[in-house]
Amino acid sequence: MSLSSIWTNVDLDAPGRQVGLIRLEHSVHRSAYGTIPIPVAVFANGRGPTLLLMAGSHGDEYEGQLALARLIRDIDVERVRGRILVLPAANQPAVAAGLRTSPLDAGNLNRSFGGSHADTPTGRIAAFIADELMVHCDAVLDLHSGGSSLNHLSCSYADLGTDKAMAQRTFAALEAMNAPLSWAQIGCPNGPVAGRAALQKGAMYLSGEFGGGGRLDHEALEVAERCVYRLLNHLGILAMEARWRAEVPTRFVFNVQGDFVYAPSDGVFEPLAGLADTVESGQLAGYLHLPECPMEAPVELRFANGGTVSVLRTMGRSRAGDCLFQLLGETKRDEILAAIETMA
Repeated sequence: MSLSSIWTNVDLDAPGRQVGLIRLEHSVHRSAYGTIPIPVAVFANGRGPTLLLMAGSHGDEYEGQLALARLIRDIDVERVRGRILVLPAANQPAVAAGLRTSPLDAGNLNRSFGGSHADTPTGRIAAFIADELMVHCDAVLDLHSGGSSLNHLSCSYADLGTDKAMAQRTFAALEAMNAPLSWAQIGCPNGPVAGRAALQKGAMYLSGEFGGGGRLDHEALEVAERCVYRLLNHLGILAMEARWRAEVPTRFVFNVQGDFVYAPSDGVFEPLAGLADTVESGQLAGYLHLPECPMEAPVELRFANGGTVSVLRTMGRSRAGDCLFQLLGETKRDEILAAIETMA
């Protein structure tokens, strides 16, 4: 299989267990005929749906990478019914460098799935994922976290799309993952993100945010693995083990208006609210200080709306425009189902 300068040595249609590489040509001074090796695994056995499991779109988001690497080592292909495609380090240059974006072209893989793909290493990876992998899939699970600059409450996420049947299937899958927070987004994403590409290829798109802060969070890793194995069970691909069967209480959440707090100027960020805190409109959120101008009073930050703090910046020094907080609002399961019923 090839797509111009990118190809793989695994056969997507072959039964059994395969662990190989996607190779992306990358000719540079130190390696004229070099390639970027992107790990890929395929587990196929019998009839059933195809699920793409992906992590490492951003190289500094570690929970998903480790969850999928462990799955590749541990999975018994004889228990599979269908096919699992696994990309544990999708943007391999960023993963190897521990950076959000690729050191080769500053490419953000999860912002590279537009109608056309840039002729860059990151653009070619996005094209391969969309045109050679997603096109074969019934569902995609794309694992994320807050990365180096943010910490994120662990939550599952779904783009429900605008088609009623697809939205119903996707919401059922989101519920089955049974994360502590379940974030259902009505409609299709506007930007060039993986969710939009998956929906355009006819695949359910599910995702999640699990930890962050530039480190591995063990509890967030557990939630990520729980979502992976419960989704595999829900799709009928792999029966889950006993450790994942117990249900946990789930809160359904959504984007609230004025959900982000951005830094209005440069400074050292002093947060006055923490992850999972419930805040009110107008509440003091924190300060931005300028230690190099000690006589200047700090800038006050306030929440424009109420909700639950789902994202908190982990870096102290901030620049104008940096995200400091994100809020999510709580909704009811019946309200989401009612919104789905209005779709065509």
